[in-house]
Amino acid sequence: MNPRPQRAMTSDFVVSKPLAANSVEPNLRSGREYKESLRDARSVILKGKEVEDVTAEPTLMRGIETISAYYDAQFHPETRDDLTSVDPKTGQRFSNAWLVPYNKEDLYAHERTIRVSTAQTFGVFGRPPDYGSTKAISFVAWNHLISQGDPDALARIENFLEVGRRNNLLSADIVVDVQANRKLAANEMKGRLRVIEERSDGVVLSGAKAGNSAFAQGNIGTISMPPPAQNLPEECMIWAAVPANAKGLTLLLREPLTSGREDEDDHPLDSLGEEADGILVFDRVFIPSEYVFSYKNPVTSNIYNTLGQFAFWKIATRLSYRAEIFAGAAQMIVNALGTDHIPAVRAMVAEVIQYAAILRGMMVAAVEQAKPTESGVMLPNHTFVTAGRLHAIEHYPRIMQTLRELSGQGLISRVPRETWERPDVKALLDEYLPGHAVSAWEKNKLFNLIWDMSCGPHAMRVALFENINATPAPALREELYRSYDRSSGITAIKKRLGID
Repeated sequence: MNPRPQRAMTSDFVVSKPLAANSVEPNLRSGREYKESLRDARSVILKGKEVEDVTAEPTLMRGIETISAYYDAQFHPETRDDLTSVDPKTGQRFSNAWLVPYNKEDLYAHERTIRVSTAQTFGVFGRPPDYGSTKAISFVAWNHLISQGDPDALARIENFLEVGRRNNLLSADIVVDVQANRKLAANEMKGRLRVIEERSDGVVLSGAKAGNSAFAQGNIGTISMPPPAQNLPEECMIWAAVPANAKGLTLLLREPLTSGREDEDDHPLDSLGEEADGILVFDRVFIPSEYVFSYKNPVTSNIYNTLGQFAFWKIATRLSYRAEIFAGAAQMIVNALGTDHIPAVRAMVAEVIQYAAILRGMMVAAVEQAKPTESGVMLPNHTFVTAGRLHAIEHYPRIMQTLRELSGQGLISRVPRETWERPDVKALLDEYLPGHAVSAWEKNKLFNLIWDMSCGPHAMRVALFENINATPAPALREELYRSYDRSSGITAIKKRLGID
């Protein structure tokens, strides 16, 4: 790919490094340009030390390389139409991550993008580039509610979407409040993110947020509030966007679970890197008014689940494609071991298939039953999405255990590549350990993959992330109870019994 000539662009708060000019695809970053955009003097602390360049830090760079491949795939003929759309007004391509869905075809475009990003990362990146605009899109979808308290919010959101689309930005979620003494009222929790100063041109924020997955590897973050809290102070009712290099913003990363030096044969998944999580500290961070989407609006402080509907669908859709990978993994295990003739083994594989089929079916139904909101944005059926999220996280631990049981001793009999390549060892292993229709080395690599998927420290982090990300089961059951329309069943029973 030829380097682009630089072009002058006006400074923008959330764009630390604007895209270079490209007459063919002016709205798309290459992988190289994405990596360059991260070299913006952001403040990241890892193991007590400042990270001068996140693209050169071993525990971050593999994940950045994996995301970089996504950006390059926007230009590849075989994936370009899955990851991008053509703006009918300009004729220019832009990332589907920033596509506001106004019809089912737009939802199918998002679904194709999720399928590609899930295949590239094996679904272990919960915040791929196609995810980050979801909250902004939801603001457009539910503007008829938000505008009751803030009639100017839509213009600010649409500007943000245009900037993100024009610059192909990677946005992370800044949503989770840091843990504190839950017996304290919200206004007594000193770490709770809040506005500490209102200015004519914006607001100043102090406090902290937890999670922030992929923020160290992204360009910007969208600040939002978690589910409603009683007596939430007005100054905490804030939805906004902030660049990763904002003055006064510091990301304190958790300890890494991958080293960045994993051998691809020994660790097929961990060698892709990981999403970094951490605590994001705001120390008098200024955000200009045009990127404050909602402030002191009690409507947005009480409709978290409503504003999250598009994000929840994307999460569940990614999980559905990941479930298909689990089904493939289960079958490859029994194929390699030659155990598919055992009824109990076939039943275990069928359980993984059932998990995948039900989840995928719910996501298909969600799109087929999609309807536009009052503001005209097409959203998947929320009931199917909620049921899918509940199904995904309730059965996830069981599916991981099933993969482990199917693998048997293969997971603890894995041999590192460097040991395998010893001349005095290789011949014996090749002779003693072949599988059914696969070589001993191929079987070893397969179990390396299953280990990364279900057993290693990174696999445990992913399992924890998915449970929190999809929302814990009790809250999902409560949401199903609230949102599922039972009126037709009630009417049928009343009619049969002859009661009003």
